[in-house]
Amino acid sequence: MNQKIEVEIPGQYQAFLDKHFLAMLTTIRADGMLSTNPIGYVWDGRRIRVSTLKSRMKCKNILLDDRICFCLQSPTNHMDYLEVRGHATVEDDPDRSFFREQFMRGMGGEEPPADLDPPEAERVIILIHPQQVSAPKIYGDRFDDLPERGKT
Repeated sequence: MNQKIEVEIPGQYQAFLDKHFLAMLTTIRADGMLSTNPIGYVWDGRRIRVSTLKSRMKCKNILLDDRICFCLQSPTNHMDYLEVRGHATVEDDPDRSFFREQFMRGMGGEEPPADLDPPEAERVIILIHPQQVSAPKIYGDRFDDLPERGKT
């Protein structure tokens, strides 16, 4: 069995994580195929956490195979991204406090609607444990000052 050695996310990437709140999470399905989904996340300066429902496929996938890939791409410079490969663990969020924290962070402080989740839905927290971190700046800084596409 492979030993899972966790690494720290280097300091130069932490501001990038703190600045954004949407990313993509790839998990491995029971049939071995990959599944990638957009997610909200919280970076607390030490770890990446994600709220989801216990019934969601990403949670079920992690419980079967804990290997993941988290990828965050800059919305203004699509050649600037952070990729975290590793594994994940799942913890219960019985009082939904982490879910509220993540929702409010992504929605500018707005509380989540009481009826957002189905009745009796259970929330969990996915904790990402980095084993490899990369953040290449494709083509250096040549595209940092491009205007956002589609904006007039």
